Amino acid sequence: MDDSSAKAAADTSGVSSSGQPLAGDIFESSDRFGALVSASASERLIQTFCQQLVATIASADMAGVVLVPERGTKPKTVACTDARVFDIEHEQYRVNEGPGVDSAHMAQPVRADSDSVVRKWPDFAQRVSEIGVASYLSAPLFIDEVHVGVLSLYSFVDHGFDEIDEVLLQVFIAALEGAVWKARRGEEWKAEIAGLRAAMKSRGHIEQAKGMLMVMHAITEDQAFEMLAAQSQRQNIRLTTVAAEIIRALSGQAGI
Repeated sequence: MDDSSAKAAADTSGVSSSGQPLAGDIFESSDRFGALVSASASERLIQTFCQQLVATIASADMAGVVLVPERGTKPKTVACTDARVFDIEHEQYRVNEGPGVDSAHMAQPVRADSDSVVRKWPDFAQRVSEIGVASYLSAPLFIDEVHVGVLSLYSFVDHGFDEIDEVLLQVFIAALEGAVWKARRGEEWKAEIAGLRAAMKSRGHIEQAKGMLMVMHAITEDQAFEMLAAQSQRQNIRLTTVAAEIIRALSGQAGI
């Protein structure tokens, strides 16, 4: 294949002729992910995120996210693109050494090839040697400025990750952190709006009941409210419930 054919094939696949993802595809993938996550649950969101990472970063063969535990709990793999990631993370946290463990402890990215893995974490390297991963890239995950987990990429190619991949991973992590924050804030806003709607509905019932009592008994607004409050105390029920009962009763009489 000549140079022009190679370039055309690379443009079609979304990967440059050097094997790196094209910049336009990286940002397009990030935008698609950002649009997708707003309606997703947290673990489903992270799963989709891992899949998008593997599809975008050419050197990544697998990806996974481990939540760093609170005191007294064990690390949990909440998302991964390959079942072998579970085995890697299980062994890593069982011997308490490896790129993900170091990333969690130092709260910074950790990149390693096969030689450095054997040198730095010999027990871990021995336990996962049959899986065949030759390159690792792990980075911490923060939500609301709290360190909550580690996202890791795995490659079967030695020296598979470089500084560019590390930067790209942190860009994607920033997108994930922002999306999770927005999702959490969205749930808080939904709850707040629901509370306001309930309060407005209750207030409307009280105002309607007061108006009915004012017309029926030829009394002032304050006197009508006092009647509602007195009945609420006698029956030991909420004022809004009293108002709803009066509306139903007086509406029924009006329809006779």
